[in-house]
Amino acid sequence: MQWISWQRPVLVSKITELIDRILRNWCDENGHQKGSAEASQKAKSLLQWIELGVTDEHELTDLIRDDIVITTK
Repeated sequence: MQWISWQRPVLVSKITELIDRILRNWCDENGHQKGSAEASQKAKSLLQWIELGVTDEHELTDLIRDDIVITTK
């Protein structure tokens, strides 16, 4: 039996909203524009944390506020 992976639009939408909300707050706190290089790096970091299973908004906020990033070396 083969598993079929279906896109879940509601889940994707919630994750997108979560990232946008955290990123918007971080940009406001640090004086960066949403499209800046710094904001893009934070968005990438947020996505990596979410892919690892971290989905709590407060924990994600603390991770990017404290500049805890995942490196791929």
